[in-house]
Amino acid sequence: MRKIIDELTEAHRELLDGERKTVVLRRHYDAEIEDVWQACTDADRLSRWFLPVSGDLRLGGTYQLEGNAGGEILQCEPPSLLKVSWLFGPDPGFSEVEARLTGKDGGTELELRHTAEVPPEFWGQFGPGSVGVGWDLALLGLALHLRGGERVDEATFHQTDEGRAFITGSCRSWGEAHQAAGAPADEVAAAVAMTTAFYAPEEEPSAPPQQKVAPFLMFQKGDAEEAMNLYVSLFDDAKVVHAERYGPGEQGKEGSIKLARFTLAGQEHLCSDSFVKHEFEFTPSMSLYVTCGSEEELERLYGALVEGGQALMPLGSYGFSTRFGWVNDRFGVSWQLNLL
Repeated sequence: MRKIIDELTEAHRELLDGERKTVVLRRHYDAEIEDVWQACTDADRLSRWFLPVSGDLRLGGTYQLEGNAGGEILQCEPPSLLKVSWLFGPDPGFSEVEARLTGKDGGTELELRHTAEVPPEFWGQFGPGSVGVGWDLALLGLALHLRGGERVDEATFHQTDEGRAFITGSCRSWGEAHQAAGAPADEVAAAVAMTTAFYAPEEEPSAPPQQKVAPFLMFQKGDAEEAMNLYVSLFDDAKVVHAERYGPGEQGKEGSIKLARFTLAGQEHLCSDSFVKHEFEFTPSMSLYVTCGSEEELERLYGALVEGGQALMPLGSYGFSTRFGWVNDRFGVSWQLNLL
């Protein structure tokens, strides 16, 4: 089975350097010229190895590649010549692509030329590899298509060993073409590095798990779910994120909460039903502190939480706050409610 990396050596690359830059690729395909022509001009086949295309695909018509270039069909001479303008972005300047097909050695030779006016600052950064690598990937896709193979996923190709080898090899090859056209070695090396970083960025190491601090409420009377549902009903941006329950034969009561995560005003909380009965219970020395934005909100929360519970500090003005209340709810959880 042919290796993808071997496809690199099938193409000859050349740079014609001047006021306008022309990258040239030539390669041979073991396919009839009519088959290669149809693969390059038929909308359905183009979508299978290159990109989906729309428009009026006739001489003088216009085309648009999905998420890429568009333009006008300038020359069309089946099955040997296709020339199009290749325009991308708000101010693309001059850019044309020409594909010539020639029957040769029982197959087809394809010569592709992309000529464009390139801003000097962009050329200085990336050189010919900026478009050359993209065309190498395109011609690879055509080769696989003509042999009946599957196209590569360009979004993830660089993450595979063979994809990274192909792309980095293409970058180096365009660097060689750049230097052969007269560019200084240091300029070429910098452009190859920039092009490689663009097409095959190094994967950043996974970040360590983000440290979090969240209140954890342990209930001992089997009422964790009841309490959690009450709290979620009282606050904005509140929901039960996940609830894991004890199953048959486990130490906790079947169906009770082994571990649950819920949010109140966007803050994560955890709770569980303990199957061990401890000597301690909830204590007001550890409480949930709530800042209320209005008198109505303060009174609503206070009324719901104190019901069946205990008022430690009834709603009032205590000097340190406009209005404040402190309660133990009916589950024993302590809440401090403060008005801004």
